Amino acid sequence: MIHHPALTLSRSLGSGGTEAGFLAARELGWQFCDRRILRLAAEAMGQSVADLGRQEERSSGFLDQLLSMFAFGSPEAPYTPLVELPVYSDAVYEAQRKVMLEVVARAPAVLVGRGGFVALKGRPATLHLRFHTDLDTRVANLVRRGKAADADAARKAIAASDRDRSAFIRDLTGKDWNSPGLFDLVLDVGRDGLDACVRRMVAAGKEL
Repeated sequence: MIHHPALTLSRSLGSGGTEAGFLAARELGWQFCDRRILRLAAEAMGQSVADLGRQEERSSGFLDQLLSMFAFGSPEAPYTPLVELPVYSDAVYEAQRKVMLEVVARAPAVLVGRGGFVALKGRPATLHLRFHTDLDTRVANLVRRGKAADADAARKAIAASDRDRSAFIRDLTGKDWNSPGLFDLVLDVGRDGLDACVRRMVAAGKEL
């Protein structure tokens, strides 16, 4: 059985991880899957992405906390509709897990978020990456990209995001998001720079 190489990428809000993942996928010539995973999962569940957005609104306080601060999208992407918020529902995660497995069965891919490091745990030719950096850099990234009105709003958004994402990972793994051993490689764009992180990802991908 052929196992196409894959990188899963877990990233903190404002860490620069999504941008690095996109650039690495482009350099490798691989699929780049971020919000596409949610869209495909919605199709598989027979729901619209808007339906999943409403499910997110019911299942998490994340939406209410962020709506008052700024129009949330990926910190590395232009404004996106609110239905693009992360979804922490068990049913949606299971649908997204199946989508991720189908994606990597067809071609090499960089998979961003969605608990990919859990969904593809133990899969051959797969490397699990984590992007994180210091709070000041994350705050500056959100403000600079127009994703937060000011530094205070950015800090509140980051705190809410970290709390909800940590809870999601804890529910999936029983472990803290920062636990050693969850990831094969931890990268820091703020410390090492975007180009260096992309080079490390590309090199890692080529070795799979």
